[in-house]
Amino acid sequence: MYGRPWKAEPAVDPSGVGAADGVGRRRRRRVLPRSYWLLLVLFAGLQVADIVTTNYALAVPGVWEANPIMASHQVQLGELWRLPKIAAAGWICVAAPLTRRWWPMVFAVAYYGVIVAGNLALL
Repeated sequence: MYGRPWKAEPAVDPSGVGAADGVGRRRRRRVLPRSYWLLLVLFAGLQVADIVTTNYALAVPGVWEANPIMASHQVQLGELWRLPKIAAAGWICVAAPLTRRWWPMVFAVAYYGVIVAGNLALL
């Protein structure tokens, strides 16, 4: 059952109109492979790790937020600075599978891996 290609049968059109241009055919969305979902889970996990390690790193004297947007959120929102980051990460987790492209998620996971490693180096 799994692994076989899905074949759509054309809809029966008694008049014969529309059969040539594909009107009436059923389309099925291609399922994303497990490796893409793994990238998505890694991205979400790295977002959590970034928030946690940023909080710990900012407690160290002489350490500041390098991202000016997040620094602004930290000044304006205080302890709620996480909310815009969580909202943006949640939007990416929903929107990224819809693009069906690998490179943005690979780039995001690699980038946040470096960010979290940098935070850990400051601890």
